[in-house]
Amino acid sequence: MKKIATSLVCPLVGALLMTSCLGGEDATELSSNVALLSFSIGDLKTTHIIKKADGTDSTYTTQISGSAIEFTIDQIKHLVYNTDSLAYNTNVKRVLVNVKADGGIYYLKPDGTAGSVEDSIDFTTPVTFCVTSYDGQFKRDYVASINVHQVDPEKTEWYKVEGTNLPTLDRQRVFVKDDCLYVVGAADGAYYTASATLTDYTNWATTECSGIEGKWVTALLVDEVFYLRTDVGLYCSEDAVTWTEAGNEAEVNALPGEGISHGVAWFCQPLKTNDGIVRTTFIATPEVVDTCAQVWLKLSTEESWMEAKPKGTNIYGCPNLENLAVIQYADKMYAFGGKSVGSRKVPLAAFGACYESRDNGVTWKVNETAFSLPEEFEGRDEAFTATTDGEYVWVIWSNGEVWRGRWNGIK
Repeated sequence: MKKIATSLVCPLVGALLMTSCLGGEDATELSSNVALLSFSIGDLKTTHIIKKADGTDSTYTTQISGSAIEFTIDQIKHLVYNTDSLAYNTNVKRVLVNVKADGGIYYLKPDGTAGSVEDSIDFTTPVTFCVTSYDGQFKRDYVASINVHQVDPEKTEWYKVEGTNLPTLDRQRVFVKDDCLYVVGAADGAYYTASATLTDYTNWATTECSGIEGKWVTALLVDEVFYLRTDVGLYCSEDAVTWTEAGNEAEVNALPGEGISHGVAWFCQPLKTNDGIVRTTFIATPEVVDTCAQVWLKLSTEESWMEAKPKGTNIYGCPNLENLAVIQYADKMYAFGGKSVGSRKVPLAAFGACYESRDNGVTWKVNETAFSLPEEFEGRDEAFTATTDGEYVWVIWSNGEVWRGRWNGIK
């Protein structure tokens, strides 16, 4: 059975039956003999494009049952439309319609002439259907639209931010806090913090940091507090400018395990099954060169960390890459970076792939369908840093170059 949701059809048409058809254009609109009663369409086809392992595109087609598409007829505004937009790349150039009307009905072709409703109709733009009374005295027009998503939900839109005044830094990390971007880094033996708002990210205010000694190791943002580790000690800051030595009670001092070179990412998230328990995922690169990064997990109800080692049934560890970056985006984790580190049988090229984890960092596989990186990154070996504000992903290179990207499928 074809589905249809008709807005105010029965009460309105009933009211129209009681309305006089005499006198002027308003009477034409209120004739009882001119109403579109039902609207449905035939089956449609959607073309899907996927990227194969060799980098080439492959296409396949699926069919959408027209009877499953629900249309609304708005008898007040004289509009016909589907509320739920159809999938991107659905073909609506040759559509068969099934319409019923109280009166005669035809549609207007692009040249303004009348067309039969039995034609295959092009719905790439809205189509006007005209319902006329049988005596030819009255007419009502309905504008019908078939709504289709206009952006590819599997595509990530990237653009390079022009005109930024971000400084060039040797080592750096970028963070988001209080609707601002913070780049903490080192250059020429000094430490600097550059900050900008999420709405005005071309204008960066750069300040030299105070209170830090030693050579850069890494930086993290934990519970809205900035931490920076050097070869001398651990420092903390609320504003990423004024730093003090972190006490032994600092959570970052309780890092898991031994042999950690520096931390790459720190994520805290309540369990979906119990929001009173928080899972912390800590990702770091090992001191001893290995093909995989270290992934540690701990629940707020536990005292010790568990390392997710890529062995046995879990052969898909987080790859150890030069300048490895890990972000949490769209309820998943993504890892990417320069060329592979360690003795892999098949070395990985710089930005040759983006790796996705759907289980809090335990298992990592090449992502082929969701968030992706721009082709301009492939092969680049400069240092960079990355973060996300929840909707957008930010990639900042050591030369001050800024990129912002958004996956169309994010909700």
